Amino acid sequence: MSPKMKKPKPTCERPESEYRFSSPLGYIIVKACDSGLHSTSLDGELTDENFTPNLREGVKLLGSSKVPEVIKKCSIWFQTYFNDLKNINSVERPDICVFKKSDLAFRELVWKTLADTVGPGEVITYGALADRLKNPGAVRAVGSAMRNNPNGIIVPCHRVVRASGLGLYHGGTRQSVKVWLLNHEGITKYS
Repeated sequence: MSPKMKKPKPTCERPESEYRFSSPLGYIIVKACDSGLHSTSLDGELTDENFTPNLREGVKLLGSSKVPEVIKKCSIWFQTYFNDLKNINSVERPDICVFKKSDLAFRELVWKTLADTVGPGEVITYGALADRLKNPGAVRAVGSAMRNNPNGIIVPCHRVVRASGLGLYHGGTRQSVKVWLLNHEGITKYS
């Protein structure tokens, strides 16, 4: 996290547990309570310099025997995303705690709109997403929401691109991951 970025506030007041999944992209760290996901992220050590996807690596929950239902759903979602993408829309997205709030803040509304309306194989520009939110002047705020997205891949900030091309991912340190995710979804043109 860069010095300018504030640490996100907890998405709910319930205690969270941490779970680790293997994946073709490396480890995925999920923090969740019984009610839903708080965050999903790729291993913090991952950068463009050390990114080496392993397509033979399966999606597995590591080291946990008793898991809440939301983590079981998360496991099914990740397995489908990486191994059977054409059927991802038939799999229920794991609950995300922040989406359960009755009054969503702007960033939360951006994340929910993105997750609900931009599917695999699609990209949207920052400006088009701002338009979809009926706030065309909020292009930079949409970009800020993407930089602070706590639930990467499931809330697909990798599908948000600049009007002129790819745009940044994880502050520009994981461009190869963004390209891999888009290519995995069949996207090779980014605008």
